[in-house]
Amino acid sequence: MGTGGRVCNRTSRGVGGCDVMCCGRGYDASRVSRTTKCECKFHWCCAVRCGACERQVHVHTCKGRT
Repeated sequence: MGTGGRVCNRTSRGVGGCDVMCCGRGYDASRVSRTTKCECKFHWCCAVRCGACERQVHVHTCKGRT
């Protein structure tokens, strides 16, 4: 229950921001690998082919109750 473990936005000051969402408990930062479609090309007629690109992103999650 609560917001422990939920992803938050470190730079936002709104309700999705870590300061507000984590209720002052702080947050953990981690780096994860994400795979997305990229370099998509349209092939005549009616097909789109994409490559898979992997990139590292920072993810911030609220700390749980201690």
